[in-house]
Amino acid sequence: MFRNILSVFIGVIISIIEILFAIRFIKEWFIEIQYIPIKKLKKIFFEAPTEFFLVLIFFYAFSALLGGTITALFAQNAKKAYAMLTGFILFFIALFHIFFYPFPLWFKIIILPLFFPFSYLGGNFIEFLQRKKWINQ
Repeated sequence: MFRNILSVFIGVIISIIEILFAIRFIKEWFIEIQYIPIKKLKKIFFEAPTEFFLVLIFFYAFSALLGGTITALFAQNAKKAYAMLTGFILFFIALFHIFFYPFPLWFKIIILPLFFPFSYLGGNFIEFLQRKKWINQ
């Protein structure tokens, strides 16, 4: 039981760290927001161009996939369920984040339903690999 809880915790932490590094990495691509410090995150989201948010959607989806994959890799049983729990926790963190930072409305609509399917795909991928015996248990 503790192994499954720890796997969800590790998956969520890895996803959050990946999202924070993605924001820092993407910020360097755009000249308009390049010199704004990461501590002033509200100003970054307010002055960012549309392309910034499109790339950020890709990294949010990748972080949910990575978090679901890591959770399923470390979980002992019910890998898809724990991967979905990781997506559920990431959903609530994103919901909290959206209310306190100024995002465009289209970004808010797209980003919220993104975490469940991609974390499920991560869990499904690990379960598929273990069925094919590519990853030893």
